[in-house]
Amino acid sequence: MRVDKSLDIPMRESRFAAYVDAARNGKNALWRIVLAVTVIAVVWVVASVALFFAGVAATLVRDGYWPFGLDEIFEAFDYKALVATPLGTVAMLLAVASLWIAVWLALKIVHRRSIRDLFGIERRLNWPDFVRSTIVTLVVGIALGPIALLIDPTVVRTSISFMDWLAVVPLMLVALFLQTSAEEIAFRGYLQQALAARFATPIIWLGLPTMLFTLLHWHGEGTTAMNFAGLFIILGFSLSMTWLLTASGNLAAAMGAHFGNNIGVLLLFTYEPDLGAAALFMGRAVSDPNWTVPQAVMFGLYGVLVIAVTQVLLLHRASPVRLRSLS
Repeated sequence: MRVDKSLDIPMRESRFAAYVDAARNGKNALWRIVLAVTVIAVVWVVASVALFFAGVAATLVRDGYWPFGLDEIFEAFDYKALVATPLGTVAMLLAVASLWIAVWLALKIVHRRSIRDLFGIERRLNWPDFVRSTIVTLVVGIALGPIALLIDPTVVRTSISFMDWLAVVPLMLVALFLQTSAEEIAFRGYLQQALAARFATPIIWLGLPTMLFTLLHWHGEGTTAMNFAGLFIILGFSLSMTWLLTASGNLAAAMGAHFGNNIGVLLLFTYEPDLGAAALFMGRAVSDPNWTVPQAVMFGLYGVLVIAVTQVLLLHRASPVRLRSLS
């Protein structure tokens, strides 16, 4: 039954119920979920190590060191130095992108079902929703950016030249798409769908993936206030991705919002020096000990404001840029 309300709650519930039903197409015992998560974690760790070593080797070749062996790679391996370069940032993103392979293997071997079950109730991604969600998220982030400057005006132009930035943008966009979509496949797709098919309570199917996603993205450096502000923003972002999934019954909107967000924070304006090698502008690092408590509170509220405005534009019935699948 569809009701004439801005967010169509009954329609939302039916779409998400149909999405969860796809997990029942295969074997979904609890022990299989635990085993699948283990497989995903192992594949991700192995792929991450391999890609970072490949990044070090590529850096050595770029700097004129050839030939070389494993000893030289081990000696040159410096995680922070590697990710502080555009090449290292791409390697880090591709390491996360390995979750695509990890989830595919877990579903194929452990659950005996197709990864297409994670895309949506149509078993395919809704690309118009992806494009709309990407653009809206990116535009909202840019439009509300001046608020961040009011909170902390210490913004500087990074050392990357504009021409070098243009050269790295295509590679970064591909890497960002693979990284963000992989995270959505793993957290909002596989884990939430599998758990929701086993447990009716959102405390489990929503709480566990959200907590895991938040903790994996949380950087515990800096002041206590800024740590909590960052935690607050990541938590809100994770919940907003789930809201898009439950509304549309398709992962595309969540993938698009994640993609648009990461374009903004890794290619345009960043607060993470370790990950900002390809960004044009950089604000004060989140880990900086000089953030005050009022600034941290305002920073956290600013992040949630960006998320809330994006959600309203994508989901509200009166919005001119509402998701195509809901129109």
